[in-house]
Amino acid sequence: MDLDEAKQQSEQISGISNVAYDLMAVMTNKLEGIAAMEEYKLDAEDAGDTEVEELLNQLEQQEVSDVAKIKALLLQRLQ
Repeated sequence: MDLDEAKQQSEQISGISNVAYDLMAVMTNKLEGIAAMEEYKLDAEDAGDTEVEELLNQLEQQEVSDVAKIKALLLQRLQ
């Protein structure tokens, strides 16, 4: 069984396309990144490093925006 056949079989069994699965994996990684960013922001705050704290806030906002885009694409592909 080649890779394409394995992917097709997986999609048939799970009912979820490989693209939708990939989007779920990317979204999971982004959400984990957001959670980690919260910890890093606390570290920067505790250290009194507002410059790093501001950078982490910006990065977190980008992650939140990315998650919203991924979620919209995922919802379209799960219908």
